[in-house]
Amino acid sequence: MRTHALRRTFVALLAASALTALVPATASASDPTECDNFTAGDSTFLAPGQRLAPGTRVVPTPLKPEFVMQEDGNLVIYAVGLPGGPGLALWSTGTYGNPGAYALMQEDGNFVVYKKDGGPDKGGALWNSGTYGDRTDTSVRAWFSDSGQLWVTGRGTGNNRISWDSGTTKRHAKLCANPPSGQQPHWDQGGWAESASVWLVLQNDNNLVMYRKRDGKAIWSSGTWHTSAADNGRVYLEMLRSGDLIVRDYGPYFATRWRTGTAGNDGAYALLQDDGNLVVYKKDGGPDKGGALWNSGTYNKI
Repeated sequence: MRTHALRRTFVALLAASALTALVPATASASDPTECDNFTAGDSTFLAPGQRLAPGTRVVPTPLKPEFVMQEDGNLVIYAVGLPGGPGLALWSTGTYGNPGAYALMQEDGNFVVYKKDGGPDKGGALWNSGTYGDRTDTSVRAWFSDSGQLWVTGRGTGNNRISWDSGTTKRHAKLCANPPSGQQPHWDQGGWAESASVWLVLQNDNNLVMYRKRDGKAIWSSGTWHTSAADNGRVYLEMLRSGDLIVRDYGPYFATRWRTGTAGNDGAYALLQDDGNLVVYKKDGGPDKGGALWNSGTYNKI
């Protein structure tokens, strides 16, 4: 559960150099065609007192998302693209313009980006996770996973534990109305998926955007940026049981901001394809079966 809304809109890609990787833990991945959450995969943990110096790159598994403390002072999560191509910035602290800044997992449970000459006893904090506290807890840490998500577990125990996450969870390329029991049926802001040629991201500006991997260019969007006022402007993406794919407000009225208009097709699902097309198929349809109800028309733009 995030303690406050620190997710930001996606920033322009910023180059990082002279990077140093950290050692990952172990886990496993799952079939990307299933209608459920993407498993976390490997993770890298930061213990209290551990810092990320400028140029440090956290890479649990090569060719999967990266967490970079850039030389310019920005702390950024990137989805990795094609060899030699750009990555996609999924989240950042927005602290660029501060050369020499570093990140620190503090003993008090707070994860902080400090200016070059700053520190816990000096001030100069540029960003923090807000997870500090005075309770004794040996599980205080930050970790970054192959799903592209950063988590911080701060002080506290049980229901009093303070935690924060970036919200940048990788989801499967197939979105269904009825995922397996216990799996989240919709994408929150920050959720993203990928195929061989494109990324699809539900951004914090409320826009659902498709970017192509070869150059990072946006080639399609739902056109819903900053359209919502309910519940602090938060939206989510959901495949309804009726067969409609929608972007909808959180809030008392759950206003629909965008839809495919494919209702009346119980069991339909959405698929982000390797050819760069986002397609809503009938229950028994598919790339080799037909039955397409709607598509983004991006198959010729990759």
